[in-house]
Amino acid sequence: MSINILQYKEFYRGNLPHYQPQSGIFFITYRLNYELPAELVNELQQQKQEFARQNKVKKPNKTASLNFEKRQFDFIDNYLALCQKGPKYLSNPDVANIVSDSLFIMNSIQYELYCYCIMPNHVHILIKPLKKKDDSYYSLAEILKGHKGSTARRANVILETKGKFWHIESYDHLVRSQEEFENIVHYIVNNPVKAKLVDDWKMWEQTWVADSLKKEINI
Repeated sequence: MSINILQYKEFYRGNLPHYQPQSGIFFITYRLNYELPAELVNELQQQKQEFARQNKVKKPNKTASLNFEKRQFDFIDNYLALCQKGPKYLSNPDVANIVSDSLFIMNSIQYELYCYCIMPNHVHILIKPLKKKDDSYYSLAEILKGHKGSTARRANVILETKGKFWHIESYDHLVRSQEEFENIVHYIVNNPVKAKLVDDWKMWEQTWVADSLKKEINI
């Protein structure tokens, strides 16, 4: 019997660990497919080696591993936010619109979409997976496979390119409190400001926040 890799699992692992408890809200980041600079990769590898050395005697628990992966994500995301090197296909309005249209198509079907920001080389979204008719939840793997697959095909046509459009791995973080939820929303919308692309997040056309959320957290 073959295993359905898209089926809902509470904990699964690619290159990064992924934790998906039912009814969770998730901050997800995914980027274009390209090689990160050697110096960045080397620094990440050194961090991994140091983490392994510190936990050589006692195997780290799930929380410690996830926290370490979050630190590595922050390191990569700070680099991505600068948008200095690598392809910037998402700067093309037609390509960015493909991504945003896809996010809205599955909103209220596979997930509830709270906000997103499409940067030149990566995307941040905040979603809550919904239940299927059989009462199981849509998995993050299933959601992202459909979204990445459809947008990659259409983007390659517009750009007249071939091959992988998105990097195979993504980062997802379970939101654990209302305070963290609000902090993440502010983090997402302020990404273009952090990258010095605009002075005010409302000036960035490829940022969206649900109207109900704007009122709720006064953003």
